[in-house]
Order: sequence, then C-alpha cells, then structure tokens
Amino acid sequence: MPEHTIGVGMVGLGKWAEVVANGIKQAPGIELAACYTRTPEKRADFARRHGCDEVDSYEVLLAHPGVEAVAILSSTQAHGDQAFAAIEAGKHLFMEKPISPTIEEGFEIVRKCEAAGLVMLMGYETRCLAGIRHMKRMLDEGKLGQPVMCELNWSHDLGLRLTPDNWHYYEANVPGGPIMQLGIHHVCNALILMGPVVRVKAIGTRRLITAEVPDLTGAILEHESGALTYLGCYYHCPRRFHVNLLGTKASALMNLRLLQGDVAEYLAKLLDADEYTDLEIRWRDNPTPETVNLSRGNIIVEEVSEFAEMVRGNGSSPANGRMGVETLAIVFAAIESMKLGKTIEMREYLAAHGA
Repeated sequence: MPEHTIGVGMVGLGKWAEVVANGIKQAPGIELAACYTRTPEKRADFARRHGCDEVDSYEVLLAHPGVEAVAILSSTQAHGDQAFAAIEAGKHLFMEKPISPTIEEGFEIVRKCEAAGLVMLMGYETRCLAGIRHMKRMLDEGKLGQPVMCELNWSHDLGLRLTPDNWHYYEANVPGGPIMQLGIHHVCNALILMGPVVRVKAIGTRRLITAEVPDLTGAILEHESGALTYLGCYYHCPRRFHVNLLGTKASALMNLRLLQGDVAEYLAKLLDADEYTDLEIRWRDNPTPETVNLSRGNIIVEEVSEFAEMVRGNGSSPANGRMGVETLAIVFAAIESMKLGKTIEMREYLAAHGA
C-alpha cells in the first residue's frame, strides 16, 4: 500500500479534466483534493461530481492543505504563470501538453522545477498504451532487430467543425493545428521508441477548412541513429491512431480502434484504450502475421499512478519536464520547416531558443 495519499489540486476543468479526474479516482494512492476554474457554476458542478473541494482562486488552490501536487489542465497560454506559482508554493506538477507557448518559457519551467527539487510529469498518456510498451520491450530485447522506420498517425475531423468561436480555430492558440494538438503525443512516442531527433523536415497546408491552422501536416524526423519517423496528423478524416514500427527482423503495427461520433464519449473511452488496441507482428521469415494478446490496463490510471509514485520519490518517467520541452521544440521545428520549406537542424534550433 502507498505510504500516503497524494492530494491533487486541478486547474482548468474542461473535457480533458473529466478524463483525468476519473483516472485519479480509480488510481491507488492519489486523490483529487480541490479544483478551480473561473466560472463558479462550472467548478461547483465539477467538485460535486468528483468529490473534491471547490476554491474561488488559484492562490487558494495552492494554499489548500490537502494539495501536494497541481494538475495544470488549463489553456496553454496560462501554463507558465500557473506553473511558476505552483513551483513557488512547493507543489509538484502534472502538466497537460504542450508545456508552454514557447520553448524558452518551457525551459524556464523545467529549470525552476528541478532547482526546487520538485517532480514534473507531462500528460503524454498514449505512451502508456500496452501496444507501445510491448513494442518498446521488443526493441530493448532486440526482437525487432535494428529499428529503421516508424510511421505514426493521429488524425480526426475537428477541422471540419471549427468555427471562429472555437479556441482551436486560431494559429496563435494552436500553432500547426493537428501536429501540435495530436502530433506532439506521437513525437513523445517516437523519442521513446526511436531515440533522439537531430533534424526535422515538414509540410503543412490548409485544404478543406477555413480556420487559421493547417488541416494536413506531415513531418519526417531523422533520429540520431539514422532511423526515420514519419508523422502524419490531419484535421479532416475519421479518427485514426496507429504506430507502424519497422525493424530489420520484424515489423510491429499497432492500431487503436478509436470511437467515432460524440467527442465526450470518445475522450472517456480513451481511459480503456487498451481494450480497442490491436498489435500485429510480421516476422522476416514467417509469412503469417502474429497477433499479440496485449495486457489490458487503463492508460490514465497508469499515468497518474506513476506520477504519485514519482512524488513519493519512487522511480522516474521518460515523460518528464525535459521531454515536455523536447517534444515542443520538435513540433515548433516542424512548423518552421513548413513555413521556410527547409530542413531544421535541432541542435541549432534549440541553441537559438535557450537550450
């Protein structure tokens, strides 16, 4: 049993907060202690349904006696101020992606958090999928041989539903559109599976929507090993999520059968994404593909349980604050590549942005 329960204060109570709150309720050794958003009716309803205290300011949230860690699920533009205030108050951080609107501010958040001896975990829940963890184990054990290519895609039809009153409509809020909203998760997966990225080449265009953001984005990531990752993220097709990892001995294809239709129901189903995941291995010397019987878990429960253990001083995670900055930098490099039409060298790009 955990030696003590980690109390979490949550700021930003949108659709994704419902998913994370339900994960916290199901995870051992962690609980939702308090919540805050600016709208009184919204936070009162959230607190009633999730069994936590509502508070009327972020300052009160940070001072709440039951709050040891803060889950920052607010808009990206608010992340910096909220993170700095939480660090000043001595609170550990669970942060929704992206870590910050800028690479420089992201670096500063990480530096201050590390200097204070605090834990930070980024909300990259798809790395907890049983299929991705299985592929990582196979790579580590040499069963796939040398990885040479990884093909990643996470797409949906949000772009077709965007209107000027939607936050995601504007480039200032979601630069790069789908590659920032969705692709940043897969950048984390690519780093875990394939290693550090040294250069990025990308293209983005707006084909079918009227919003300021592109609806079709694709990037090639070149890894330190010489392997490549292709990342595709689109805003105008049915929901799609897959990872196709090609090695010299075998390839592994993971497909997540995402629920179509209602967004809230789709997000809720992500808690049990392993139930809708298929993983197929194709061996070099065997024409018959192998279907893997995956373990079934709850990716949000696993993520917040990992965070609670980190706060207790037990273990670490690849999805730490530095991963948050690295993934953001790679996505911004892809966006710059789209605009300039050239390859971006990550060493030079990071040096120019405070690394």
